[in-house]
Formats: sequence, C-alpha cells, structure tokens
Amino acid sequence: MRTEADLVAALREGADDAPMPDLIAGVERLKRRRGRRRTQLLAAAAVITVASTSMAVVLRGGQVAPVQPAVTTSASVASPSAAATSTPPQVEVPTVRAADIWPDALFTMPAKNADGWRYRPITALSATEVLLSAESSFERAGRFEIYDSSSGKARVVTEAPKNPDLRGYITQTATVDGRNMVWFSFGRQADGTPARDIWTAPLAGGQARLVTTRTGPDASIDAIAVNGDRVVWSLVQGGVWEVPLAGGTPSRLPGGDGLHLIRWPWAGDAGTGPGDQKRVQTKVVDLTNGYVSEVAAQEGVTDLRCAPFWCFGRSTNGGVVQRIDGTDRLESRKISHGGALRPYPILDRFLWMGSSVYDMWTGQLATIDNPGNWYGAGTSSEPSTILYWGASKGDKPDKLRVLNLAAVPPAQ
Repeated sequence: MRTEADLVAALREGADDAPMPDLIAGVERLKRRRGRRRTQLLAAAAVITVASTSMAVVLRGGQVAPVQPAVTTSASVASPSAAATSTPPQVEVPTVRAADIWPDALFTMPAKNADGWRYRPITALSATEVLLSAESSFERAGRFEIYDSSSGKARVVTEAPKNPDLRGYITQTATVDGRNMVWFSFGRQADGTPARDIWTAPLAGGQARLVTTRTGPDASIDAIAVNGDRVVWSLVQGGVWEVPLAGGTPSRLPGGDGLHLIRWPWAGDAGTGPGDQKRVQTKVVDLTNGYVSEVAAQEGVTDLRCAPFWCFGRSTNGGVVQRIDGTDRLESRKISHGGALRPYPILDRFLWMGSSVYDMWTGQLATIDNPGNWYGAGTSSEPSTILYWGASKGDKPDKLRVLNLAAVPPAQ
C-alpha cells in the first residue's frame, strides 16, 4: 500500500521545478481537521503519476496541490462501507463571506480585451493567471489570452482558427496541462454530418495546430484532456480515446470502455449528458494504472458525481456530500447542485452553487458579493477553478469580478 508519506515523497521527487507548498504540513493540518473527520485515514493503493495534471496532485501551471487524505482503491469492486447505509447527520452549515476568508483569491479584471472582444474565462493556470477566450461575438472565440491579476496585464496565447469546410463552426471547451492547451471546435460538413476538430497550442504562445478531426458518432466528445505528448478525450456515449499531440491515428485507450473523463487521469462511469443526469456514479478509474475506486452510495441518492476523494449528489433532504467510500457523509438544504454540466467537485474540494461555494474540506459555505444577477463558471473541460460575475449591475459590465479557487490556501 501507498501511505501519505509515500505520496508526499513522490510529489517532491516529481515536481522539483514547481513552486511547492509545505505538503507535509498540509497533511498534518488535514489530520487535525474538524472532529467529524475520521482519525484513521485510509491509505492510497493507487500509484499517482506526478507528470499528469490530476486534481489531487498537480494543478495547472506546475503548481502542486495540497495532499488529500487517501482512499482505498482496488482492481475489483468492494462491499460498501457501513457508513454508506447509515443515516447521515443533518448539519448546520456555517456561512461566511468569500471576501472575508479568501481575499487573495478575489480580483477584478477587464471584461474586454484591447480589441474590444468580450472575455470568457476558461480556467486558472496559477494563483494569479487566468486562461481566457476572447470572443468577437457570442460563442465566437477569436483568440486565447492569459490575464495576470498580479500585473493587471494580458498576453496572447494564440489565435483560434476556423475551419472553412465546416458550417456553424463554434470553438468549445478547452483544457491545459501547464505546457500546452487543447480544445475542440464543432461544425457540420456539407451533408450535415457533425464534426469536431481538436486543436492545440503552446501556452507560452504560438500558432494553433490541428491535431485530428472526428466525424459522425466519433464526434460526440464530452470531455478532453492533454497529458504531455498525448490528447485524451471521452465520448457522450462512453469510451476514452487518445491520439499523439503531434497528430496521428486516434485509438481507444485500454481500460476506458464506457467511461467519461473527469480530469486526467481519472474517469467515471456516469456522464453529464441529458440521459445521465440522474445516474449514480459507481466508480472512479485511474486510467494510468487501471485501479478502480468503488463509490459507496446510499439508496435514494441521485446525481451522484465523484472526484478521486469526494462526492456530491442529491436526496429528498437536500445536497449530499460524502467521501468516495461513503464516510463523512452529510446532508443539508443549504448545499445545492451547480448544474448538470458542472457536477464534479472542483479540485476535489469545492462545490459551486451560483451565489456561493461550499468547501468540503472545512465545511464552510462561502457567499459571493455580487451587485448583479448572473454568475459564470469557467468553460474548461475539467471542473474549472474560475468563477466570475459582473463587477457592476448589467448584463455586459465593463469589469469582471473573479474568484480563483486555485488561489485558496489549503488551510482556509
């Protein structure tokens, strides 16, 4: 078995060039969390690949994430724990202001770029950098840029190409791994056949390059990831595929049949499509080694979606939060769903609920001060760490207010 000490050692060995928080201190803080947490932490059997951009290991931009208490994983399905069938406590969730507890994660930025194109945030690259889509009109991305909240300046990553052979061309979701970004764009061929182009560009800046084009049923992509020299994606109907970042012939990823990407290298057996919304996820699979973590879910819970450690779903009593093994389970009507397209916990820690964010590590509900009546979440394929809203009233404000959850310290 892998212990927490093993995990910390692996992180330090594999991320020498990344800015490192005090991981060991972070683990100790997590051990001393609220009394309702289990004192006996479960050991992780999965070997975690530091080179990947997993939620529990490496954040975008090379930043190392705080270590979560591990869960037991196995290559076969285990019996649900006793905690999964017990009645959960009705918890009074403490409410705080996000501005009071996470002041360094909040900032204001322009709503448009230098050419007057409106920004749509995608995700955080670091505690200060945000990847943006600059749109000349609604959902018509023309350029990708990075805004740095510490300097107040933006730089261009690449222009977003259009495929003249496809009709109704729309650039869709994107993702990053610290070095490159990939995204896919949707269109239709002359005979109406759906097609999706997969593109890539270096985050340091450079020309976009077409990786591959998928048509017909193979074009129904629901999530995408980049892992070093490979692009990985899953389909609405299930199944994980990969192709070299340099281009080539796509192939099915071994062990990915019927699965949907959560964030590389993890995938689950329930998607985000209309037919899957009420399904209960039953497992999380590490695609680098085939380890399976079974989800222990209680009867009556729907919409259950799990990251590697934490899960969120619904019941008749409100939102349900639990660990993947069914422990530390609670229900509260204060905890609601962030929408069918954003069902997974952000960074295996946060739940976005529009006007508030629930922190599963601390049990606090952080409310957002918003002068307007709309909220947005970043358009990345994996759960985005960026939430945003207008800094003033109106549908098209001059400035955006942004909450960068990647900048929230592990102890807060």
